[in-house]
Amino acid sequence: MQTCSSNKEETCSEISNIAADAKDSLLPSKSKHLYEETYNAYRKWRSNKKIDTTCEDTILAYFSSELSRYKSSSLWSKYSMLRSTINLREGIDISKFPSVIPYLKRKGEGHKPKKSLILSKDHIDEFLRKADTKEHLFNKVVLIFGVAGACRRQELVTLTTTCVQDCKTHFLIKLEDTKTKVDRCFIITAGKLENVNLLELVRRYMEIRPTKTPHNRFFINYTKEKCTIQPVGIHKIGGVPAIVAKYLGLENASSYTGHCFRRSSASLLANAGATMERIKRHGGWRSTTVAEGYIEECENTKIKVANLILGEEPLACNSISSENHEKFTSLRGTESEAKNNEVVGMNICGNNNSVINVNHYYNKQ
Repeated sequence: MQTCSSNKEETCSEISNIAADAKDSLLPSKSKHLYEETYNAYRKWRSNKKIDTTCEDTILAYFSSELSRYKSSSLWSKYSMLRSTINLREGIDISKFPSVIPYLKRKGEGHKPKKSLILSKDHIDEFLRKADTKEHLFNKVVLIFGVAGACRRQELVTLTTTCVQDCKTHFLIKLEDTKTKVDRCFIITAGKLENVNLLELVRRYMEIRPTKTPHNRFFINYTKEKCTIQPVGIHKIGGVPAIVAKYLGLENASSYTGHCFRRSSASLLANAGATMERIKRHGGWRSTTVAEGYIEECENTKIKVANLILGEEPLACNSISSENHEKFTSLRGTESEAKNNEVVGMNICGNNNSVINVNHYYNKQ
């Protein structure tokens, strides 16, 4: 009997260990240590306060006292990590506490998140045209890839040579190691800049790659018109927008961070008239709210909106002004006349700043 009992205990212990490992795998692998640190800090605070269990009052007290120094964005990050770890370790879902989320929303009132500044199309074109290619070849290629594909820094760092395909008339780039675990593809064309061929810039960078490079990372160190075998890191990639801004003499060059690629790409696409669904597919966003946070309207777009509101540009509508109503009626004729006669064709004149609807009637004989 003791042997059977001992075997059952060993089996239960083994199952518990397997279950514990399975739970640990539910946390994001790249940021798992941050989740553990956040949970351990919460446990330590709870121990100092001699609180045994997690409840709604405990969470509210922890956020309002221990985490009161954090900004709204950091509070939401802490909440997300605690929600996952407490659910795994204690089996308690703090998202079901009715007062926690309203508290976080109230703390975020009036908070303006700090965002990277964006590069306009004119800024990008000017840098590609005027910057010395011998000195800035690496920066130009990173800028082209980052804006064309709305790339994150990490996506450019982990981009491999096998994911960059030269199709003669364009480059096809596939992003595999993305934050959302969903592969994305984008294309780079020659562009329309005078005396600047984007494809040739990329090919020039690829041609000087050392043949004995021991890895397949696409972006490698570039210095003195030559490439070395060292792969570039996330800070080197993320510093390119600031270098571009500094070269162009833009204010607050340090505010053009690595996130500038995605924000600039989304803004350029939106200002060109793309739909939200196309923007979301381009950047790999699932949420419309998140995608909208990346978009910044350019001054030209705002001017167009102002012109539409103030009447400087005609806005199409289904109504006809009284000034043109008489001309429209005479062209259209009466509805009874139109029904009795088949309309073969007509000439329309005096239709400035107006919308004309043409109804085609025919005899049913």
